[in-house]
Amino acid sequence: MAELARRSDLSVATIKYYLREGLLQPGRRTSVNQAVYDAAHLERLRLVRALAKVARLPLHKIREVIQAVSVESSVLGAMAVTQDALVGDIETGALDKTADEALTRAIEERGWRCEPGSPAHRAAIRAVAELQAEGLGALVDRLDDYAQAADSIGRIDLEVVSVVDSLEAMIRGVVLGSVLRRPLLDTFVLLAQQHYANELHGNAP
Repeated sequence: MAELARRSDLSVATIKYYLREGLLQPGRRTSVNQAVYDAAHLERLRLVRALAKVARLPLHKIREVIQAVSVESSVLGAMAVTQDALVGDIETGALDKTADEALTRAIEERGWRCEPGSPAHRAAIRAVAELQAEGLGALVDRLDDYAQAADSIGRIDLEVVSVVDSLEAMIRGVVLGSVLRRPLLDTFVLLAQQHYANELHGNAP
């Protein structure tokens, strides 16, 4: 376990906690107080660490993802559970019809195959509705342009994580990519805004 702790960058106490909570499979017992851990245990710990330390998900959400990875035969199924956990709980009340229609048009224009009832879909509708409520209809009118940019990013994300050789490594890549990409992407957008502001207004008196 000491070696597992060193290689996973987690404390022995944390690993024992994950064992107690059923997030990590037990090692192969070699004596009363000795067990052998292998590469599969290290892979699982890296996934749990990504969910807990990077994504900061609560224990029950981590357990949902681990359960999906452990028993789910479909990559799409495991990814769906992971995405739902990352987005978080979205209120199940009525959604803005106009925003829903605008998002549906953008999705159909891109030819995306999405899950309409997913937390990500509901969160997108709410985001569009908030833009409309704040009088930013001009941005909503360019929704397809935003979708096109998102299409490229989503494709890159999946191309990168799809080369790994295990479902756990792939889901870990989805988690880390989704969480750690956000600040990079946000700052890239800010830098692009600076560039185009200079193009549009740099020579203004």
